[in-house]
Amino acid sequence: MTLPHKHHDEIADVGFTIVRGFLTPEEVETYKKAALEVVDYARAGKWPDVRTRGKQFPPWPKNFSPDIWGVSGLLHPDLGHMSKPFQKLYSDERLLNIASDILQTPTDNLSMELFNMLINPLTDFGLDWHRDYIKPETSPEQEAKELLEAPYAGTQFNLALTDDSCLIVVPGSHKRVRTEEEREKTTNDDRKEFITGQISVDLKPGDIVFYNSNILHRASYSAKNLRLTLHGSYGHCDEGHFRAKGVLQHGVATWLPRFEPENSNMAMLKDKLANLAEKFKGANLGYALDG
Repeated sequence: MTLPHKHHDEIADVGFTIVRGFLTPEEVETYKKAALEVVDYARAGKWPDVRTRGKQFPPWPKNFSPDIWGVSGLLHPDLGHMSKPFQKLYSDERLLNIASDILQTPTDNLSMELFNMLINPLTDFGLDWHRDYIKPETSPEQEAKELLEAPYAGTQFNLALTDDSCLIVVPGSHKRVRTEEEREKTTNDDRKEFITGQISVDLKPGDIVFYNSNILHRASYSAKNLRLTLHGSYGHCDEGHFRAKGVLQHGVATWLPRFEPENSNMAMLKDKLANLAEKFKGANLGYALDG
């Protein structure tokens, strides 16, 4: 059976695909309420898995600060009742169908990966230009090689519950090596300068963008604008070894055995990730990026 491929084709072309009004206004309010409860819990120092302002990539420091730009592990069992709405959303057929389209594999061949939240810090903060799985110092020859390795091993999304223009991308950059300008601006001391062709991905509450993790992207976080954006990913079961480092670096394997799925879709997704974690049990995979 031929799978739908609209979103796959859009990502293949420009590196991202947007669905406007993915959530109904009523759903936005439901998940916004759930998200705010988790944010308050994290800012109060009651949740350790947060992204502290000033640090871009894992491992994040364990010292507590309310000045955070993200909350990790929305499916973590230690969040108790607060995780239940996010289980329902992450296992929603609508999300799985888009991921199936993008990765060109049936929904029952998708693997659970990560489900986090991106929020406004208390002081302004910006992420450097990067690709999620390719270090910026990589040579053009190695970069070309890595860009061809399993570009559809996984997919990730930002689902906005508030107005969100934080994500900045260079369309089409996921399928080619960097230009001289891009290489210079992704490796200099600043790493946040304007790059020719860049655009902001503007989302309204309920809009979702899926994007290729190798598109050149960065983010600009404003302290004054409330941001509640759900940030998650799914993997293609047959190509999990390409995703292992990027997923397992977040520590999901440590709590997965205690995770209790609320529905059959969630159970299926968990089983796939458990299989991947077992393959790499005891391995020191390190971290995908530095900073």
